[in-house]
Amino acid sequence: MEHRLGSQLRTLRKTKGLSLEKLSKLAGCSLSYLSLVENGKVDPSISRLKRIANALGITIIDLFQSHNGPEVVIRKKNRIRGEFTHSKTAVEILVPPLPESKKMDARLAIIHPGGGSEGDYYHPGEEFGFVLKGKLELTINGVSYQLEEGDSFYFNSTRRHGFQNLGSEDTLVVWVNHPPSW
Repeated sequence: MEHRLGSQLRTLRKTKGLSLEKLSKLAGCSLSYLSLVENGKVDPSISRLKRIANALGITIIDLFQSHNGPEVVIRKKNRIRGEFTHSKTAVEILVPPLPESKKMDARLAIIHPGGGSEGDYYHPGEEFGFVLKGKLELTINGVSYQLEEGDSFYFNSTRRHGFQNLGSEDTLVVWVNHPPSW
């Protein structure tokens, strides 16, 4: 995990007037754990980071973006990339940071062998995904689906869900959420 993520998390927490103790209670994690995340000493799982973001009323993507203005095109070389080494996953943000008007978020998920969400999570909205490369195990309410290159999925995000790459190569998925929630 980049130290930048922890710094951004701390800034957003303070902007919202939350103490470490209050945010830890809202996110369901210990105060010491949250402090380690903010100081870049712990790489949280995606499911845990999602709970922290939800407690702040933001999306995970908000932790990686600065909101500089209305972009229309994002060049591959300029994509913001978030690395989750503990979860063996990376994301590249595919939509510009337009928090006031954005109705969905989209990302390229790069799930390394053995990587995944490391737990289930849920949130309001809907999700769509398209597997560009590799194999993905998607679990929704305890039911596992094995997806391969060219397969797609769509489900209501209020259902408990998680994902994992059980293959031996990177899995690439274009993942879209409405409303922005990741």
